[in-house]
Amino acid sequence: MTDIEQFEEAREDGQPVHRLAVAGLLASVLALCALCAVLPLEHPSLACGILPLITAAAVAVVLGRLQDRHRHRAARACAVSDTVQRVLLRPLPRRIGALGLASVYRACGGRGQVGGDLYAVARTGGATRLIIGDVCGKGLPTFEDVAAVLGAFREWAPRAASLSELSARLEESFLRHLAEADDGARDKDERFVTALLLEVPDGERLARMVNHGHPPPVRARRGSAVLVPGCPSPPLGLHGLRDLGAIEESFELAAGDTLLLYTDGLIEARDGAGQCYPLLERATAWSWIRQGAASRVCLPDALGEILEDLVAHAGALPEDDLAMVALTRMEGPGSAVLPWQAGEAWREDTGQLRQD
Repeated sequence: MTDIEQFEEAREDGQPVHRLAVAGLLASVLALCALCAVLPLEHPSLACGILPLITAAAVAVVLGRLQDRHRHRAARACAVSDTVQRVLLRPLPRRIGALGLASVYRACGGRGQVGGDLYAVARTGGATRLIIGDVCGKGLPTFEDVAAVLGAFREWAPRAASLSELSARLEESFLRHLAEADDGARDKDERFVTALLLEVPDGERLARMVNHGHPPPVRARRGSAVLVPGCPSPPLGLHGLRDLGAIEESFELAAGDTLLLYTDGLIEARDGAGQCYPLLERATAWSWIRQGAASRVCLPDALGEILEDLVAHAGALPEDDLAMVALTRMEGPGSAVLPWQAGEAWREDTGQLRQD
């Protein structure tokens, strides 16, 4: 089964190679200079015999020290990144309300990096609310904006009377954050967030959605996959468009349906010919959709299959941030747990899929 870290290992293993090669060459030159200074010129054969030994020893020492230093730095960076991501992107529960959940997340720089994609879930009364979003920009500069949006969602999602009110509260909070931000290197007019807000009431067939310029979700049902249509509202944080307000829409999400939420890191991944990932076209070949029994699928397995297919299309994980959330409405109110396949032992770690 796919583990997102296996795609990262190939990228990281080759990073220190050029540094080690330079260090080895430098060690050889230093060893040669030392021999020329110590040994008399009338003993060239002795110098030629000792030189390889000294060079090999020096190269081994230098390469070992550099490799250890690289490993320690990488471990520290990953530990800090994991802590930051765990604070921001709290692991989603496998079951909340009437929904089963799974997620996957990867920052654009790979392991040890902080990205600009976000997601969160909250309960309010007899409904579950989710957000998935994408902050404009990449890497560490987006950290403050991600924290601001997630903080506002966690504060207001349990309290807002409707998705429209929640949307207004998020807009107000994010604009206040931008007004207080002190970052001269970034233009505030170019700091915005695309976001999808979703509300799934318990025991109802209809779900509600507000789309702030985000890619539409994919709904899988009885062996088919379709985009959920909707009229996008402006992204959060665009001052000139804030008066347009949010458009709240409803769509059917019946028992057994599976919904895939994602960021543009999925659909903008390109192959060698520059073609973007054709989401709906590829979705028809995913085994968990072809089986036509979405309610019985193991959601982490489904996300793993999408990752494998994405790598098959693009040749590697995308350079952009990538986040996906899969959710399934359970068959009935009495279902206590997701029907995970026997023998599966998966856990979520800051949204990254890992196999125990």
